[in-house]
Amino acid sequence: MTWNGVQFNLHSVIPWWGIVIYFLVIIGLLVYAWNKHTLANFKTVDFVYMGLLAAILVIYNFFISPLIPKFTAVTSVFYYTTIGELFILFLVAALIGKAGSVMIMMFIYTLLSDIFHYGFGGEPFWFIYEITAYAALIDMYLLLRGKYMGTPYQRTFRAAVTTVQTTQTGEKTKQKEGVRKIPGMYFIDGAVVGFVVMIAYSFWYQGFWATFVEGYLYTPNYILFQTATNGLGGIVAGIILAPLVYYIKKVIVGSL
Repeated sequence: MTWNGVQFNLHSVIPWWGIVIYFLVIIGLLVYAWNKHTLANFKTVDFVYMGLLAAILVIYNFFISPLIPKFTAVTSVFYYTTIGELFILFLVAALIGKAGSVMIMMFIYTLLSDIFHYGFGGEPFWFIYEITAYAALIDMYLLLRGKYMGTPYQRTFRAAVTTVQTTQTGEKTKQKEGVRKIPGMYFIDGAVVGFVVMIAYSFWYQGFWATFVEGYLYTPNYILFQTATNGLGGIVAGIILAPLVYYIKKVIVGSL
């Protein structure tokens, strides 16, 4: 049975129930963050960043990235041209610093890709793939890092005794946000984002979505090898890009 070009082939390396569990975990974390008021409201400038960087990613992936191997003699199992996509996703996460920003940006990117390049065959599953494979885990990490993403700072919460006006006079302990400097913290940010972005194709696409939507079959050993090599390369690339992202953030956003 096929529908809109979707094969619905479940003979994938990653079982379908593994994908369902992953979705439930992501949804559960978002609901928890919503209840804890951790999800911040987006401003107009945030959507400007999302739309602009999504458009730049379309241009990079479909016009610039395919040309790079033609002008270089580098051959590797690590698809190094994806470093450009890694840089853009890292940048949008750092500039906005709010959970959900990368998922919204990837939604815009996928919509533009379907309009100008792919067409809408296979949808809505390519939307799901792009959002959950490339963006969801970065947004979960943003729940921890927030606006300090891409910087050497980390928020901490310290107890502060304040007087609260209630029907009964008394004192109540409230949590107040503090900031702690951790030298090189942005290198960890880069390593996390680099790993997530660079394994997205080999692990999520080849491990499940390529089989489910298009019917392609891969072996577990192939997926494991590709994921390991690209994950390691992504960590290194993310660490290298981290100082550049930090500098750009300081120039655009200013000091925190």
